[in-house]
Amino acid sequence: MAADKTQHQSQDAMDKARSLSLEPTRPPANIPGYVLENFLGSGAYGEVWRATDQKTGRRVAVKFYTQRSAADVQQLAQEVEKLVVLSADRYVVQLLDVGWTAQPPYYVMEFIEQGSLEDHLQKHGVYAADDAVELFQEIAQGMMHLHGKGILHCDLKPANVLLDEDAKPRVADFGQSRLSNDRSGALGTLYYMAPEQADLSAAPDSRWDVYALGAILYRMLTGAPPYRDQELTEKIESSARIGDRLAAYRSALQQAPPPTEHRSVAGVDRSLADIISRCIAFDPNDRFPSIQSVLFALRQRESRRERRPLLMLGIFGPLLLMGMMSLFGGWAFNQATTDTTEAVIAKAKESNEYKSRLAARSAAEQILEYFRVVEQLAKDESFLKAFDKFDSNSDLLEARQIISNPIHNTRWEQGERIESNARVAKARKTLLNHPDRGALIPFLAKRLFDRDQDYPEANSWFINDREGNQICSVFQLDNHTQLNNYAFRTYFTGKDIDLAYRSDGDLERDDLLQEKTDDRQIIRQPHLSAIFLSQATNTWKVAFSAPIVRDGQSRGIVAVTVELGEFIEFSNLPDQYVMLVDDRDGRKTGTILEHPLLAELRKTSATSIPRRLLEKTVTSPDFTVLDFFDPMGEEEEGVAYRKQSIAAKSPVTIKRKPISTQESVEKDEVADPDEAVSIDTGLVVVAVEGYQRVIEPVDLLKERLLRLLVAALLILASVAFGMWWLVNRTWQNSSQSVAKLFGPTNNQSWLADQKTEA
Repeated sequence: MAADKTQHQSQDAMDKARSLSLEPTRPPANIPGYVLENFLGSGAYGEVWRATDQKTGRRVAVKFYTQRSAADVQQLAQEVEKLVVLSADRYVVQLLDVGWTAQPPYYVMEFIEQGSLEDHLQKHGVYAADDAVELFQEIAQGMMHLHGKGILHCDLKPANVLLDEDAKPRVADFGQSRLSNDRSGALGTLYYMAPEQADLSAAPDSRWDVYALGAILYRMLTGAPPYRDQELTEKIESSARIGDRLAAYRSALQQAPPPTEHRSVAGVDRSLADIISRCIAFDPNDRFPSIQSVLFALRQRESRRERRPLLMLGIFGPLLLMGMMSLFGGWAFNQATTDTTEAVIAKAKESNEYKSRLAARSAAEQILEYFRVVEQLAKDESFLKAFDKFDSNSDLLEARQIISNPIHNTRWEQGERIESNARVAKARKTLLNHPDRGALIPFLAKRLFDRDQDYPEANSWFINDREGNQICSVFQLDNHTQLNNYAFRTYFTGKDIDLAYRSDGDLERDDLLQEKTDDRQIIRQPHLSAIFLSQATNTWKVAFSAPIVRDGQSRGIVAVTVELGEFIEFSNLPDQYVMLVDDRDGRKTGTILEHPLLAELRKTSATSIPRRLLEKTVTSPDFTVLDFFDPMGEEEEGVAYRKQSIAAKSPVTIKRKPISTQESVEKDEVADPDEAVSIDTGLVVVAVEGYQRVIEPVDLLKERLLRLLVAALLILASVAFGMWWLVNRTWQNSSQSVAKLFGPTNNQSWLADQKTEA
């Protein structure tokens, strides 16, 4: 493409040099009243000279018909006739004078200082797209005036378009022009001449000027007219006969592909390129039918360009609005759901805290009740009288000391008692059969089995002497633990964990090695024991013990055991429940003591609860309330509890009056007996609620808000699209209606009607 442009420019330079060398130096004749100054150009029928009007000093242009034949006068008359008709048209060079009888004939017209469009193109090169279209519209407007007055130019080209001092175009050289009803042929200039015009027998057609207009715009944008080719030019010029030249021209244009160079010019949009292509179409039926239709197409293009921002606004404005609404709606949606989620979680946390406090208070009340009954028995005068009698019996003291070592505890094999040795067996028999020991049993049985009295449910009651021997006990179920030594148990020692013994009977922890009769090993005030697993029921138990104090010394303990699972009430919903956890320091820290799953298995399972479930622990009692996972959910039986939950815990604390011990009296630390103090039992109640259950209302809210947001966006999109479609459809219908006015199929008839109206 660049090579073709360079070749065209080189050819233009050669043509210009050749024309300069052939310029005449003397005018064809002198004209009275005018001073001829210099040669301006020549055409097929004559020469144009610049002159000065001696009367006015005005510069003019004189066109001489130099063929010196009778046809000159006729040609002059025809051209002058058109100029006279167009004398008031600002788009046409004005006629000033005519020399009918001069030799050669001539006419005088106004001189345009800026020269022709051809001169401008050769001097300054191509136009910018917008400037070219603006000038093209001016030329087309002038041509429409010509056609409106029934005149077809038939030789429109850049050399015949003059530019005035305002760079406005003036159409000149009407030597080949024809009236619309004139059927005689007219030849134009190569590459600006329509293919069908290259025929001496062709009748003039308005589409010839349409083709020439398109070729001029093509030249202004690309620097060369369409189809121009050096080889073709040489071939046409080499033909001797005019008919052969015209035939070669038509054939070459017919065989050549449609010009496309204008489509790659900067600033030429598709619409403008299509207008140019339609103007220079080879088939006249494919061209615009009239100059008006060309101008209308340009106006449509300009209207589309002007309308494009509105259309873009019409398209992207709603989209932008939708985007902003989406962002705002998304922000509002997120803010609303976040705030709502935080609110419902806070509410759930508050509710769980309330439930845990309520359950902890209920557990504390039951614990206080068990403390009340054991303390009541430990201070009962009748019981103390019977206990003193047993404890002071010297015959029984030796037997109690024999069995006081924990390694002498009875072993059971297949339901049979196995004694460690005969001496221990004899001591047990002595104790079992002695009436002083038997006198203590009714006090225990009454509290375990007498339903007429207001005693709480229990698994067993028992009494340990100062050696730690369980001297008597009563159970809900058969049991074989009496007369064993339990001096290592927490309910006896008051320690956090059970003590461990070596095979020789000594304690494993050196800091606790001391005589078993030392009352410092016995609790001095009521105590809640560490949890232990019941061998009979396979459930966790806890013991409430109180010291039997005589003469300021602990002479033994009385205790009641309770099966855990009785302290708090459970919900049957896995999504909302409470459980009891041991939070005391020791080997069982974090152990889940009461849980809905354990309660359900006790009721429904025919077998005992698996040990793995009983030993489940909460990893850290200080769990995150929004990210709690129940350890029971890790097991197959607890799949219903396998979920993220919100939890809150409350400690089980009791309020009771402090008990002054002999040690506190000696240290002068006796507490006010009327002032109750809070005591932490080390147990905690955990209230659990499924996270999904908590935020279920939020999920419903999210779903509804999302539906509303989507519906609003769809409605907005539908309205925006409907408005855009309506406006665009209305504009298209309007354009089509106007186009019908500018697109007649019979151009000759239309031009004739225009001439008749003129």
